[in-house]
Amino acid sequence: MRVELSILPTTTGHANIAAQQMDDTLRHAVELLASIGDDATVTERSGPRNAIVATQGKSMVVVPLRSIYLARAEDGHVQLLTSKGDLRTNNRLYELEQMLGADFIRISKSAIVNLNAIDRIDPGFGGAVSVKLIDGTVEWISRRFLTSFKHALGM
Repeated sequence: MRVELSILPTTTGHANIAAQQMDDTLRHAVELLASIGDDATVTERSGPRNAIVATQGKSMVVVPLRSIYLARAEDGHVQLLTSKGDLRTNNRLYELEQMLGADFIRISKSAIVNLNAIDRIDPGFGGAVSVKLIDGTVEWISRRFLTSFKHALGM
């Protein structure tokens, strides 16, 4: 299990644990963390999420995961290309990658694509490969992620 700790002077104590399943060791770690402080709340969520909350202007939009075509990091924010239009989320790309599930795969350092939203895969120059999504968006797959992409599609 990967453990990540961030010490930030402006943040109140908060622990977030993501695991494939609960076991005795993990349960013990959660109990230890919960015993710190008087206001500890333990929330256990199992199973994949069905939707996430994003913003469009000043509005909050609930987006079913199947409606997300692409998540792309650009200009310090994560943009979601969805059937509801272009939205923004406060989640980091690596957080979305953990949330989205098996239908989504990272194709570059800055993009995650919904495998069900791919319309076609096109070769480019020098071994480069692009995907065209059902909404017409074209995104390039970096060579670093090409092997895992092909494996996810069974190629």
